[in-house]
Amino acid sequence: MVKRRVAIIFEAKLHRPDGVMRAVLSRAGHLQALAPYQIDLHMIQGYDAGLNRWLHRTPRVPVRPEKAVVGGMPVTVHWFRHSLADTMRHRLLHRPPGTYLRWLDRLAQERLSGYDLISAHDRIAGTAAAFAARRHHIPHFITWHGASIYTDPPRDPVYRRATTNLLEQATGNFFVSRRLELTARTTLTSRMTSQVLYNGADEAFCCPPTHMLPALRRQWGLPAEGPVMAFVGRLEPVKNISLLPAIFATIARQVPQVTFVVAGTGSLQARLSRELSRCHLDVRMQGFVPHDRLPGLLQCADLLLLPSAKEGLPLVALEALQCGTAVVATRVGGIPELLPDAFTVPLTQDQWSQHLALRAAELLLSPEAPPPVPEAMSWAAAARLENEIYQQYL
Repeated sequence: MVKRRVAIIFEAKLHRPDGVMRAVLSRAGHLQALAPYQIDLHMIQGYDAGLNRWLHRTPRVPVRPEKAVVGGMPVTVHWFRHSLADTMRHRLLHRPPGTYLRWLDRLAQERLSGYDLISAHDRIAGTAAAFAARRHHIPHFITWHGASIYTDPPRDPVYRRATTNLLEQATGNFFVSRRLELTARTTLTSRMTSQVLYNGADEAFCCPPTHMLPALRRQWGLPAEGPVMAFVGRLEPVKNISLLPAIFATIARQVPQVTFVVAGTGSLQARLSRELSRCHLDVRMQGFVPHDRLPGLLQCADLLLLPSAKEGLPLVALEALQCGTAVVATRVGGIPELLPDAFTVPLTQDQWSQHLALRAAELLLSPEAPPPVPEAMSWAAAARLENEIYQQYL
């Protein structure tokens, strides 16, 4: 039997795999195990150089490999040097980035030919997939994880037009939550083919034996006893990072000897570190935590805090629940599809951050069993559904 060739294309940072990248690789691995496909992974990584790097204050990228192994899977990496002309064209003229679009078209023509189907993730990879679909007359699907629907289109007309066109032109669109699909349908376009396809959590995220917890905590430099609350995610405004010091302070007044762990990097990292140091709390800033170490960190925690302003369906919440760690979060995006109201606080509530902090304190003082992960939110279920849909086009 001849294997069908499927290209999976996504944008990410090679040395800083985030939740979206983890989701892409996990879903691809489960689909590969289930179906008779030859799956090739293509990753787009942009970088700044020269004046662009100075303007954006971005780090230098000295090594740009074309091949890499990420999460045990081989990945072809396509590097694009961001153009200053594109930046000015976008910011000053509100026009699409012409150089980038031409590069994506060449990528589609030269590197995405010979496939029977293309699966892309979010707007940039989705643009390459749309070019490939037109050039090579093959079906293409786009998975939307959150920011490309919630964050970019409302604030930028260029992104709004591009996203709307991609939604309408794709053979099919996958959304990681029902709420995200509804938002796209009501704020961007109803002229699309769509399906909810939930994320899952890898098998490494599991409940550890109770007797192993003290040793796990020692590995992370955490107290053997006493409550531990964690924040894991990008240190960016959409995650409401600026509220963490006040939330932590409120929790510390209610919960004796609580330890806070912050794992992640982002534009607000230095500012958050300075503000937390002035609070005189027991806060451990972990920086970037590799994927293979993340299960251990979540297993050490008694509670995961997610005060996000917007979310698709946060993968780290699924991973925490599978580790037996409770989650308290804002009632946004797909979070209510995962957590019951007892573990969430609506952003519409007055002084919602104070209420979120007090609810977190209650859960630390009187722990409640976290809710079970819904059956649909597993990589096995996602792979079965994805395979059923692809078979209609293969």
